[in-house]
Amino acid sequence: MEDFYVGLEQQLIQLSTASDTTVIRTATTTLNIQYYNNVNCVPALVEIISKSQLWQVRQLAAVEARKRVLKWWSKLDINSQNLIKSRLLEVILQEAQSLVSHATARVISSIAKVELPAGTWGDLPQFLFNCCKSPTASQREVGVYVLYTLFDTLTDIFLDHKQFFQLFTNTINDPVSKEVRITTLQALGKVAESIESEAQSEIKLFQDLIPSMVNVLQQCLNDNDEDSANRGFEVFDGLLMLEVPLLSNHIPQLIEFFLNVAQNKDYQGSMRVMALQFLIWATVYKKAKIQRLKLVGPIIERLMPIGTEDDPDDADEDSPSRLAFRVINTLSTNLPPAQVFPAVINQVVGYMQNPDPKFRKAAMMAFAVLIEGCADHIRPKFNELLPIVCTGLQDPETIVRRAACIALGSFAEELDQEIAVNHATLLPLVFNLLNDPSPDIPKHACNALDAILEGLGDEIIQYLPILMEKMLNILDYGSDEVKATVTAAIGSAAHAAGEEFKPYFEEVIKRLHALMSINQGTEALMLRGVATDTIGAVAEAVGKEVFQDHFHELMRMAIEGIQLDSARLRECSYCLFAVMARVFQGDFAPYLEAVMPQLIKTCQIEEKNLFNISENLEAEQNEEDEDDVDELIVNSAVVDEKEIAADAIGEIFEHTRGHFLPYVETCTKELQKLCNHYSEGVRKAAACSLFNFLATFYLMSDPAPWQPGLPVKVPLHENVTTMAKAVFPEILTMWEEEESKMVVVQICQELNEVLKGCGPAVIADYVDQIANNCLQILQKQAACQQDQEDEEGILDEDEEAEHDALLINACSDLVAAMALALGSDFASYFKKKTKPTSDRSMAIGCLGECVLGLKSASSQFTEQLLPIFLKALGDEDDEVRSNAAYAIGLLCFYTNVNIIGQYGAILTALHPLITRQSASNVTDNACGAVCRMILAHSEAIPLDQVLEVLIRTLPLKKDYQENEPVYQCIFQLFRINNSFILNNIPQLLNIFGQVLSPPEDQLTDKTRHELIELIHALHQQFPDMVNQSGLTTLLQAQS
Repeated sequence: MEDFYVGLEQQLIQLSTASDTTVIRTATTTLNIQYYNNVNCVPALVEIISKSQLWQVRQLAAVEARKRVLKWWSKLDINSQNLIKSRLLEVILQEAQSLVSHATARVISSIAKVELPAGTWGDLPQFLFNCCKSPTASQREVGVYVLYTLFDTLTDIFLDHKQFFQLFTNTINDPVSKEVRITTLQALGKVAESIESEAQSEIKLFQDLIPSMVNVLQQCLNDNDEDSANRGFEVFDGLLMLEVPLLSNHIPQLIEFFLNVAQNKDYQGSMRVMALQFLIWATVYKKAKIQRLKLVGPIIERLMPIGTEDDPDDADEDSPSRLAFRVINTLSTNLPPAQVFPAVINQVVGYMQNPDPKFRKAAMMAFAVLIEGCADHIRPKFNELLPIVCTGLQDPETIVRRAACIALGSFAEELDQEIAVNHATLLPLVFNLLNDPSPDIPKHACNALDAILEGLGDEIIQYLPILMEKMLNILDYGSDEVKATVTAAIGSAAHAAGEEFKPYFEEVIKRLHALMSINQGTEALMLRGVATDTIGAVAEAVGKEVFQDHFHELMRMAIEGIQLDSARLRECSYCLFAVMARVFQGDFAPYLEAVMPQLIKTCQIEEKNLFNISENLEAEQNEEDEDDVDELIVNSAVVDEKEIAADAIGEIFEHTRGHFLPYVETCTKELQKLCNHYSEGVRKAAACSLFNFLATFYLMSDPAPWQPGLPVKVPLHENVTTMAKAVFPEILTMWEEEESKMVVVQICQELNEVLKGCGPAVIADYVDQIANNCLQILQKQAACQQDQEDEEGILDEDEEAEHDALLINACSDLVAAMALALGSDFASYFKKKTKPTSDRSMAIGCLGECVLGLKSASSQFTEQLLPIFLKALGDEDDEVRSNAAYAIGLLCFYTNVNIIGQYGAILTALHPLITRQSASNVTDNACGAVCRMILAHSEAIPLDQVLEVLIRTLPLKKDYQENEPVYQCIFQLFRINNSFILNNIPQLLNIFGQVLSPPEDQLTDKTRHELIELIHALHQQFPDMVNQSGLTTLLQAQS
């Protein structure tokens, strides 16, 4: 045994002092083969902990003992176990080196994990309590630290926490040792994890300690002790994430405290950043409390001055200013716009008037981060707000212009249609900024331009010559960083221009080809990645025929690129593969053999990294409270790569179909696994591709048109059924447990599309589960909606963040799709429908779509629905009135209940929607409703009066879907030779000419054909009228 002990110590000495990797590798191998596979390694390591003269060796011995003890403990005899336990307790009290003491404490806690549940180390708790109460500070430090490690590994060792609260009440206020206080703070964080929601007395005891816990953190900040302060911040962050409301009673005071820390420039920047990070987590996890207490305004008022501070040159480095804006962004995406928007915009307007450019910069940045969560709230106010951004773009100071470019980019991403309408104002400003003398501005101007062009559509054509001239010039002579942004902007220009981009294709593709040749340098490979992305946009714009000559060479280069050491380049290559599959369809098939193994490999990447032995030692020295040196390392680059790969797999199958079949089984299994990934982006992509697989198999089966209702009238192909069995159980389990609203939104949207495309057969076995999941969302009881509730109950429904409303809307659209797919069989589920939510527009729209699906089966609900729709016709909101008109028209058309007695009230309510409306969609839906009423019961309508108003209003301006009931009504009136219609043929011919002209989507093909047939018939009967209308040319073209 002595020789074993000596040899083991010598190897540890060599390992802890060596710098040569060969020596380290040899020593590690020797330890594993000759020592650690022997039960005697545990007592020998404990002896080394107690006797070695080198503290580094003692620490390494403790690290290794902790890792080996669980494996060998049961194989040691009782006497040896008892000797080790007593020896460790002696050693830890004598050890002066804190790193060794902490490592030894973890050995004790590892043994206690086995011994305490078995009741074989009964004197340990009393030993620790005695240490904690000792008059000697070092013993108190030992006692508290070992307790902390015990809670870290075995939180349920004692069911009654009251004794710990009594003990920690003293140690959190230790008069001498800051280490005792900070370790008590950490221990309380662990105790909190085991407190149950029903344990009200324990919750109260914990809440009473919070002021003392804050005092400990304050002392660390005052002492400028960053390490201890970080440990304190982590405790408070963890408490926020617990479901038990331990912090709720102190939220206002805690937010005030952390705001004070964030604003205090005497503290280190890293500590201020941690304080701001707490505010981010508080917004996410305590949103209901912040919302209920109306804390948003005070928080933003305190954050804005922080935003005036300078930022570091490194764009990836966190700073108080950047974190302050991140808090504002988190507020905007998690809380109701009605609370956040006014608070921010008031500050923005005031700060823009400040002569100090740092304040104007802060105003623009606050505006930029606000938009993501408040887009719908901002939309009606857009024209009032745009001048603020335009002023920033023309500011004399560089930092303001740069921030204004960021704000404009945010505007363009979230409000693309509004930005597109204002192109004449914005693009000249952006063009000027491309020539800005400050080297930083053209890059940010290109980013803004990229976002604007993405949604510009046909309006881009007038700008293409000057735009391409400027961008190609920057691409030739700009820095690599600016080249990357302008390359992306060229891709957006191609996307917007479509075929109009063809004249610029050759000049662009030769430059992109050159960028695709880059094969080294991190920044350069990033540029190659952007070029790869842009090639996809260009290919899709100009089409297969124009791009054909470059296809194979660029695919070769892209496949080579995925072998280079750049996750970002692989992402861009995967995007390119998806686009090329979309453009070239079956011609992409020869590349599947090269592309698919790499995509599958990316999906399978293990996201962890095992430290080697020398890194283990360093980790223990610098992070002594790490629980496991084999911890998972979150690699955001790998996560992004997986997300893109998962998404690309679905796209490629969709467009290569039969050629892809050899990869279906493997890909399905990998996508199923990714549905449980910790990243919501990966989960969304995996779910999307699984649904894509299902839809693709359905299309490959050459199905007959589906028919609504159950049991299934048009059965599925065997392959579709098999895929449905692979997709739905995984997705539905994921849906029920999912905590991210946006993932559930994605599931609802994808399922909606699958239902519309494939019909009821795909969900025949899962209808109940889907319906129940929808009901959970509509009743705000889904797992992802629990942040809407605190200990005081569910928040007022009128106070929702836009993401919350988006979830309800997506779910309502899915309910409507179910109604269409199930038809009258949806009635039993419709009875379970929750009361309309506060989003009146969504609720009325959903009910209307349900009527469309139910058709005559909606009759049984007429008594409940009619008053709801009738009342909504008088709502103050345009969208509510529009949806109400649509819904009431459908109900009148489909119901078998006699509601003719209500027609007068309905027509009275619809009349102002037709004659006094500025919103086209409201008028269009009202016209559709009237026509459905005529189709159902023309005898109950004063036709002359109604048709006079209707004809004066046509053609419809926006909601062309309503042209179906309008023209079916007109056709019917012609068939019955209605006198008013026959007396107004010239006016009708004028209307017909407008709807038969562009845009082509005004009429369906069937209705267009019927209308042309009607005009032919009118031409035979009233040739002069038709000739005078100018429609004869159209008739000749159609014949």
